[in-house]
Amino acid sequence: MISAEPFRALPKIDLHRHLEGSIRFETLRELAAEVGLRLSVPVLRRCATMAGQRPGFRRFLSKFEIYRGLYPSREWIERVAFEAAEDARRDGVVHLELRFSPAHLGLRLRARGEDVAEWVAGAARRAMPGVCFIATLARHRSLEANGPTFRAVEGTDVFSALDIAGDERFSALPFLPFVRRVGLPVTIHAGEAGGAEHVREAIEVFGAARIGHGVRILEDPRVVGLARRRGVVFECCPTSEILTGAARSWRRHPIPLMMRKGLRVTLNTDDPSICGVVLSGELARGIRCGLSRADLRRATLEAAAAAFLPRPGRLLLKRKILSAWSRT
Repeated sequence: MISAEPFRALPKIDLHRHLEGSIRFETLRELAAEVGLRLSVPVLRRCATMAGQRPGFRRFLSKFEIYRGLYPSREWIERVAFEAAEDARRDGVVHLELRFSPAHLGLRLRARGEDVAEWVAGAARRAMPGVCFIATLARHRSLEANGPTFRAVEGTDVFSALDIAGDERFSALPFLPFVRRVGLPVTIHAGEAGGAEHVREAIEVFGAARIGHGVRILEDPRVVGLARRRGVVFECCPTSEILTGAARSWRRHPIPLMMRKGLRVTLNTDDPSICGVVLSGELARGIRCGLSRADLRRATLEAAAAAFLPRPGRLLLKRKILSAWSRT
């Protein structure tokens, strides 16, 4: 097993991390007790993480349900946001794009999406100045249920981009008018539980600059060619893709083949608390997948180039990565 320690000291970029899946387990225990959710530690762990469980996309997605309607106050929302950014910074992440759903976080409080977005942004930036935010739209929820997130995007300047996430059995097309109206860059979960045709839709219909996961793109060489021509960036998350069943094994993980076919691949955490990972560990697992250290450096540089930042910010990240990684 490759140690994560050599990667901990290197500057890293996480483009794909869900706030809802980044809650420290001890914090979750405290939060559950405060709202009267009386579960033993083993049961709570089984409900909130994939530890010791068989892979499966529906099983993975079900872990988010324990958090729906759980946050009883602004202070709790701010705490989980601060801790998520702090954990990334402690692991050597120099640029974090934290995605979240104001509709999800504010459900119990019936809080305005605009307020939730501001609370999250303020708290996370106290832990990591410069962290960026992506608004998550849940494709398996109704447009009405996503309403607080729509209003947060249009009523604040918190978000740098949009994400369409959730169960790929549900079409992303109902969100297309909103995506076109607000004009923000978009990244879409596609080719994870669904096939390569979802990646094609994300690129051709939504104009997605980045794809969340996307590992099933290899099922259709024509879509591979489309993504390569368009320069689309793939936000791969090795452990998550094993746990959802999108990748069958570490030895047969699609990431190395995606890179050999000329696709722009990055490595990310997805849901650190659900998966039990940190980004330095994901880079180490990249070697387990068959990537070289040069591949990992390339993936990190791709992340710098694909960050939802103005060009000077992307160039600064690239210089930081080149300077540190060239010495390893």
